[in-house]
Amino acid sequence: MRWFGSCVLFIALFAFTATLAPARANPNYAAYVVHAESGDILFDRYSTARRYPASLTKMMTLYMLFDAIEAGDLTLESKLKVSTRAAGQPPSKLGVKAGSTITVDTAIQALVIKSANDVAVVVAEELGGSEWQFAKKMTSRARTLGMRSTTFRNASGLPNSRQVTTARDMAELGRRVMQDFPQYYHYFAAKSFSYNGRTYSTHNALVKNFEGADGIKTGYTRRSGFNLVTSAKKDGVRLVGVVLGGRKSWSRDRHMRDILNNAFAEVAKNPTRIAALHRNTPAPRLKPTLAVALAANNAAPTIVGDEPLRNEIMTAAAGFSELSADTGDILGALIASADVEDFNEFERARIASVPDADGFIGEGDLEKINEFSFGVQIGAYSTKELAQTELEAAAKKSGFTDRNRAILPTARADGSMLFRARFRKLTEIEATLACTELKASDISCFVVSEDETHLN
Repeated sequence: MRWFGSCVLFIALFAFTATLAPARANPNYAAYVVHAESGDILFDRYSTARRYPASLTKMMTLYMLFDAIEAGDLTLESKLKVSTRAAGQPPSKLGVKAGSTITVDTAIQALVIKSANDVAVVVAEELGGSEWQFAKKMTSRARTLGMRSTTFRNASGLPNSRQVTTARDMAELGRRVMQDFPQYYHYFAAKSFSYNGRTYSTHNALVKNFEGADGIKTGYTRRSGFNLVTSAKKDGVRLVGVVLGGRKSWSRDRHMRDILNNAFAEVAKNPTRIAALHRNTPAPRLKPTLAVALAANNAAPTIVGDEPLRNEIMTAAAGFSELSADTGDILGALIASADVEDFNEFERARIASVPDADGFIGEGDLEKINEFSFGVQIGAYSTKELAQTELEAAAKKSGFTDRNRAILPTARADGSMLFRARFRKLTEIEATLACTELKASDISCFVVSEDETHLN
């Protein structure tokens, strides 16, 4: 009887460990969750390991297509010609016929919802002349977006041993699609679309059944496993999650739900640690009286959200040749009528940095402007080594000295450590302009006030 019980126990243990082994040994697995605005890392498993993107590739194809639309090369109504090569692509495909045309609008929907390989080649040939040339352009553009470990060899994600990416790069691409082309992001939330009398449903289950999810892309090949990039927003917090190498679509989706739910819960428990870091950047001092100094420097602010008002301010500024109270009243009234959120970070810093003009800047403002109590954070990482690597890479783009660099360890609620990579001891103006410069080099960052301990 004792022998029988031992055998039962051995079999049970063997069965249990056998179910665990595949998950541990999965060579395709990687996962990553970041705060969409700040870039703070909330979950990281093998995020820099090379993986196959599969149809996540189409996010880059769409990025290039959106870019062409914004450049004026195409419109949503433009017709794209279908070549014999495009029509002959293997599934998943829309089934477009050689010699026919499809609109850009249809192409976008087919890429997002149907993940159509034939349509990916149609877009590639339109924008690159050939799919090979387009793939080279995709790779080059990916580098400018900070996707240092991604190489494209085709526009669809069909198997190619040299087409590789990382979870980190896919998260960055997802963020950039949202940030650079918000006017087109709604396509990724669509659950279906119709073409030639047939309706196609999205492969992305999370946009249907995960609260707050509004995109963005799935992918699968036998070599890659089941891939997914998801963006979701809850209580004003937007996260981007990546899961690569899932063994099944349902297990991939379940894992994505788990890591996103855990990340949202982590932010909810300590909202000032991540989400507020970005939202609570120092408020700009947009005093109407500063318009006098702005006019003298021919520096009317760029108002990104209100083009007519921007033109009005620029016209008014150009008409003034000297400082006066009247100048301040007129330009000041125009500037004051703009929404603060319409001023980008560079303009906020430039306005704040204008020298005092006949006492128009409020008492004490210059002293506060010159306090070295601000910093620039480029991210929070799971290891000190990764934080140091990213900080040094950013330093090469910014020119900061070693004196300004710091890795700040922070204990999480579960006892693990988070390492924040920052440039410190800057004035508000230096920090804001430095962050603007870093973003121009495709390095994510945000300004922090180091006087406020709850922002550390």
